[in-house]
Amino acid sequence: MTLESAVRCLDLPCSISMAADLSEAAKKFLAKRYEKFLSTKFQDELMRIPLAGIVAILSRNLPGVASEKSVYDFVLRWADLQYPNLEQRREILSSSLLPMVPLARSMTNVILIDQPSCIINFSLKREHCSGSFPSGSMRSPPFYRAGHGFFLSAHRRMGPSNFFFLIIQKLEDKGLVGGTLDYEIEVKTTPSLEFTTLWRRTTTTGCRQGFGCRVPWPEVIPDDSPFFIDDKLHIRVHVKITPQP
Repeated sequence: MTLESAVRCLDLPCSISMAADLSEAAKKFLAKRYEKFLSTKFQDELMRIPLAGIVAILSRNLPGVASEKSVYDFVLRWADLQYPNLEQRREILSSSLLPMVPLARSMTNVILIDQPSCIINFSLKREHCSGSFPSGSMRSPPFYRAGHGFFLSAHRRMGPSNFFFLIIQKLEDKGLVGGTLDYEIEVKTTPSLEFTTLWRRTTTTGCRQGFGCRVPWPEVIPDDSPFFIDDKLHIRVHVKITPQP
C-alpha cells in the first residue's frame, strides 16, 4: 500500500465491497508509517492527510510520545491548514482531536465563544495538578475572540521561589480586528466561593508575548488550600479587544 492509496481507502463509500477492511488496513498503514509523526521529515506529508488518518495516527502512537506539548502544537497546526474556516476548525478540534491529547484533556473549558468580549471558565483537577507538576504543564483547548486565538497554560517552576503559573498565550495572529487587548485572570476561592482577580493586563493585539500570574505553590496545593473547591481549581479568563478607531 502507498500513501496515496491509503488516503483514498479512508474515504471509500460503504457500497464498495470490503470498504471497512480496506479502511482499517489504511489506518494501520498510516499509523505504522508515521509512528514517529513528530519528526520534521514527515510534517509536509502529514499536513495533507485527512482527519480520519490523523485520528488513526494519534490513537495508535500517542502512548510512545514523550512531548505532549509537541502533539498539542502539531494538532493545532494541522487543523489550521486543513480547516481555514474558524467554526469548522473549532468543531474538529473540540470533538475529534483535542480529546485525544492528554495535555489538553486535563484542562476542561466549559465556555467556548467568539464574541466582542469573552469570558472562559476552566477547571483543573487536584490530581492532575499533583501528577503533572513539576515536570509537566497543561494547556487548555484554544479559544477565540474576533478571530484572534488564545490558550491558557498552567505549569509550576521549581527552585527557591517554587511558583505556580497561569499564562495566557496568543496563537498565530490571523485576526482582522486590531487594537487594545485586555486580559484578566480570576480564581474561585473559599470560603466566599466567589471569583477573585489574580491579575490583569492591557497590551495590543500585535503582541505575541505570553502574560499571566504566579502564586506560591505551597499556597496552592495543600488540603486546606482556598483555591481548590471539591478538588477542582476554578479559573476564569476575560479577554476583550477594543478596536482601533
